[in-house]
Amino acid sequence: MLFIKMNGLGNDYVFIDAEAVPENALKYLETNIKRLAPIISDRHFGVGGDGVVILYPSHSADVDMLMFNSDGSLGKTCGNALRCVGKYLSMKYTDRTTFSVKTSAAVSVVAVTDDGITASLSKPEFVGRKNGAYFVNVGNPHAVILTENLSDSAFSEAMETTRIYDVNTEMVKLESENTFKMRVCERGSGETLACGSGAAAAASAVCRLGLGSFPMTAVLKGGKLKIDINSDGVLLITGAAEINYTGDIDIFRYGQIKRQLF
Repeated sequence: MLFIKMNGLGNDYVFIDAEAVPENALKYLETNIKRLAPIISDRHFGVGGDGVVILYPSHSADVDMLMFNSDGSLGKTCGNALRCVGKYLSMKYTDRTTFSVKTSAAVSVVAVTDDGITASLSKPEFVGRKNGAYFVNVGNPHAVILTENLSDSAFSEAMETTRIYDVNTEMVKLESENTFKMRVCERGSGETLACGSGAAAAASAVCRLGLGSFPMTAVLKGGKLKIDINSDGVLLITGAAEINYTGDIDIFRYGQIKRQLF
């Protein structure tokens, strides 16, 4: 089964184009995705990544995108995966630079420009505040924690927010009115080098609190991401995305892998 390994600022996924793989292999992957996604995502025994993304022909967009976290759970959307899809589609359809991608959350518009790849998300929905965290939904649920301490010990404590509330958690340190540093724990994957929807949620919370203004730049472990908002209130994220490599896996052999602990 053919796959494409791509990353957006180090937030990496194994992408499967349903049109490019045998029907029996695709069916086997779909039927066993909760078990196979962790094996494929394993950085030591599999391809390695923060999850698996399957692209399908769509009736309402250019492509449908299903994203599974590295533990096999289904994610509603993923900003960096969306931008990777834009990169892939621009190479598949060389006469186009703008595409519509349907996720479990919404239909996003992805545009490839000289400044990077931009993906639209949802309008931010501010859910509330609890235990020092600001809860924001941008297609995915997020908890934004403003802090001056991004140390590993502080991050370990923040990860408990993900466990308790089943959300992605962002630790945000403001650098200026338009810039912040961020660490993120994604539910189903743990800490990742970047999170597009998380950066958008963080920027929305900062601006909502009157501590910053759009456009904003998120400085993540994997690089910088620009976040803006359009006249309709829809969040836009822009940054780099790239193809790492392509390959072929025997999905049926993967299906026989079992982990044994000694």
